[in-house]
Amino acid sequence: MARKKSIVLTATLSLVLTGLGIGGFMVYKKMDAQHMENSQELERFGYEMVATSRSIETTGKLGVTQLPPTFDLDKLTPTQKVIHALIRDKDDLLDENKVLQNDIEKLEAKIQELTDYKELNEHFAPQKLKDELRSVERQLKAFLIRSPDAERFSTMQIEIMSAAGAAEYKAYITRNRLMLSEDMKLAVISDFLPAYAFCVGDGVEVAANSRSEERKLASFFRTEDSSSLPEALFQDLSSVIGPCQLSVRKKLDSDKA
Repeated sequence: MARKKSIVLTATLSLVLTGLGIGGFMVYKKMDAQHMENSQELERFGYEMVATSRSIETTGKLGVTQLPPTFDLDKLTPTQKVIHALIRDKDDLLDENKVLQNDIEKLEAKIQELTDYKELNEHFAPQKLKDELRSVERQLKAFLIRSPDAERFSTMQIEIMSAAGAAEYKAYITRNRLMLSEDMKLAVISDFLPAYAFCVGDGVEVAANSRSEERKLASFFRTEDSSSLPEALFQDLSSVIGPCQLSVRKKLDSDKA
């Protein structure tokens, strides 16, 4: 009798375990299917959310910017809301980056402007400008001495012509706030200043009546101080170099333009 009950209990237990196994397998399959469905839905939502990002706005056929559709946040699941928040943060960071990049470009332009201004001021510093004018006068004088057309002028007159040319060079770069390269400086010295120097030389022959007055004229062109010039000499000089200055300035300004 006891043996018979043991057999029945064993059979019953086997059936129960089999039923539990089958039931557990069915529950697992259902949960796995639901998980797969949730994953696919979340993936689709992710793609849709990326498509709503401002960073990938599209342009319509008429050239009008088209904004992507938005979502009703109240209908989103917690996970979907997290994705939405992350994409929104990404768009905000992109906007901030554009603003910062624009600010950087403005600052770089301002720095360049200040650098150019500093270099320009240094260029026109008294001592540096004085050294440059000495160099211009020296080069122009060498050019005139080599020119056969200058043979009719005395050494002092060539001194005056060279100093006058350097003074006009100063007027040119100061008037236009220019920093000339060595090549450009040489072009001004060789192409424009000689004609002006010859014009001044012809005028000095008329204005100056003695070696003393010639020396005063040379000093005047180097210092631009007219206090040492007699009034009559200053008036005569002004009348003869006015046309010379007008001509060379017109040519220089026309070449610059």
